[in-house]
Amino acid sequence: MILNCNVTREDFICAEEIFGHNLGSLKGKTTIQPNEHVCITWTAKEIINNYGEVTLAIDIMEINKIMVTTSKNIHFGMAERIQNKTKNMIMKSISQVVQAHKAMDFQVCNILADGVFKCIRGRLPEIVIALHVTSRNEHVPEVEHYIKPVKKE
Repeated sequence: MILNCNVTREDFICAEEIFGHNLGSLKGKTTIQPNEHVCITWTAKEIINNYGEVTLAIDIMEINKIMVTTSKNIHFGMAERIQNKTKNMIMKSISQVVQAHKAMDFQVCNILADGVFKCIRGRLPEIVIALHVTSRNEHVPEVEHYIKPVKKE
């Protein structure tokens, strides 16, 4: 049908046998088949059994003196304003965080903190929690990542 074209129908058939079908054309015309939806349902008992023992990451934001905590695995975060960085004020705030976790049937077993919290090291055995303090000029990454969006708001 095209004038002065020496390519025949047989040439097209041979080319298709050699190179295969036009994949670009096939990919453009096929649709993605939807996958089966994965539905995971957890009961409160399963959550407590798997994540009942909580490790807290804790830090004090210098802006407005806010103590921020976040718990590993369950990612429950809390922020509380404190008047100063005294032992009594820090212990009072930690006790409130521990009580909030107990109210939800979680038990705080470990606290990860930076050097500001060294002063309360001797007082935590009263409430059976192990305190792990970072080295000088280091921070706890979990709580630092949690603080970033809090500072922006």
